[in-house]
Amino acid sequence: MFSEIEFIKKHPITLMTPLTKGWSKDQKYILTSSDKNHFLLRISDKKLYDKKKKQFEALKHLEKLNIYCSRPLEFGTLTNGDVYILLSYLEGIDGKEAIKALTDEKAYLLGIEAGQALKKLHSIEIPKQEDSWWEKYQIKVEKRITKLLNCEYRIPMQDEIIQYYKNHCFLMKNRPLCFTHGDYHLGNMIVHNGKIGIIDFDKNQIADPYDDFKPFYWNVMESEYFETGLINGYFDNKIPDDFFPVLKYYTSESLITYLPWAMTFGEEEIKTARKLADLQILWYDHFKLEIPTWYKGILSIK
Repeated sequence: MFSEIEFIKKHPITLMTPLTKGWSKDQKYILTSSDKNHFLLRISDKKLYDKKKKQFEALKHLEKLNIYCSRPLEFGTLTNGDVYILLSYLEGIDGKEAIKALTDEKAYLLGIEAGQALKKLHSIEIPKQEDSWWEKYQIKVEKRITKLLNCEYRIPMQDEIIQYYKNHCFLMKNRPLCFTHGDYHLGNMIVHNGKIGIIDFDKNQIADPYDDFKPFYWNVMESEYFETGLINGYFDNKIPDDFFPVLKYYTSESLITYLPWAMTFGEEEIKTARKLADLQILWYDHFKLEIPTWYKGILSIK
């Protein structure tokens, strides 16, 4: 079935290894060519043709940036109608594993590099948008709350968090829009020769740039210094006044949305969701703090 892919015709494949990591419904394979190079093949349902084509076109812009990330090689459809995207494969160690071997200082410096890479991603030019972030966001607010209220379980401080979420929705007004990764954390990064690499742009979208900081909890659980460095690197140590209030608001959003999502994946994911909720409440001291306890401030590490 894959022999119709033009790239494969020119680079005969000797090995196909299924890749099961992640939550995507795509079929993923690591391809090894006869000349020992590696590639990533993603296969999606035919219904996602338009979405995947837009993703592929967006990935082309990455080639203009000086960052280590997957490169788009080919897009098309298979004989059964399914959609495929062929990407370059990044060599390296999974970010969550690599960070465990680093000192706090080195984790901080790697975080700075990740923040600088994110800043470059956000510089990609995007077409003019018809709807503002405020307009896009409003559509989802009540749906998110309703899903949580319909859950079998509750999150800590549920009533207070929902009220905070409603009362601070004004923070979404006048937010800028840019190209975003959509799932920017260590699980979608690799480390190669001490340098950060960015992978899995499957959730890329046009959104508020601060939205890419929303999955901070995955980083913080591995290294508070890495996440601190990511923020400081992105802002070149000049954190704007609006950042931490918006980050706290996105934290309330995560608290509201994660548990309903986890309910569809079974008990283990529900346990993870409840653990994350406890941690986020702790980091914000029952939502009394504006800046979470894990943030270390501007550090003088070179």
